[in-house]
Amino acid sequence: VLKNVSFNLRKGEILGIAGLAGAGRTEVLRAIIGADKVEEGVIRLEGKKQCFRSPKDGIKAEMGIVPEERKTQGLLLKQNIIYNVGIAGLKKFKKYGLLNKRLEEKAARSYIKLFHIRPSMPKAITKNMSGGNQQKVVLAKCLHTDCKILLVDEPTRGIDIGAKQEIYQILNELVEEGMSIIMVSSELPELIGMCNRILVMCEGRITGTIKAEEASEELLLSYATRFA
Repeated sequence: VLKNVSFNLRKGEILGIAGLAGAGRTEVLRAIIGADKVEEGVIRLEGKKQCFRSPKDGIKAEMGIVPEERKTQGLLLKQNIIYNVGIAGLKKFKKYGLLNKRLEEKAARSYIKLFHIRPSMPKAITKNMSGGNQQKVVLAKCLHTDCKILLVDEPTRGIDIGAKQEIYQILNELVEEGMSIIMVSSELPELIGMCNRILVMCEGRITGTIKAEEASEELLLSYATRFA
């Protein structure tokens, strides 16, 4: 699926990945965090070689992923905000093998306040929430694991313009605090406006790396169809 994909991610930057459907963008994120097996190649984190056999290994290495399909891969829709925020970092709430429900709810309330999640009730069921607020819950779940690298796949798909702006603000604040982000998006203006650099893919290969200030939709599309 992926062929000779090689790049680096710098601290405190948003690195975009552009390309047409089927170019291999999502597969890059899944390979990095261990959701898909890497048959060849090396992933290094701060210079150290890593071997992620599952997303659990990636999370242990302080990485997080906001998947493309938030309803089927990012959330447990029948569960509330408390459950969804805490599920990836339960060890924070455990003591002597017991789960501290008070601390779990406190963490959820802090993210509700920080991200302006609506409804603001920690026990609100996520399937009843808007797409934008569901996405904020997925982000909160990732950040609760104290990740230093965040992989986001189509972060604003299916959400309204107001929620998009809030998501952009959250991501920008995270990189200002030193986090590194890899963003996959089908919306070229989104990549141009948000990213420091943009990788362009076609048929599983990287066909170009473009600085945001030099990027245009026409240039990105030309690289995205290079092998077409």
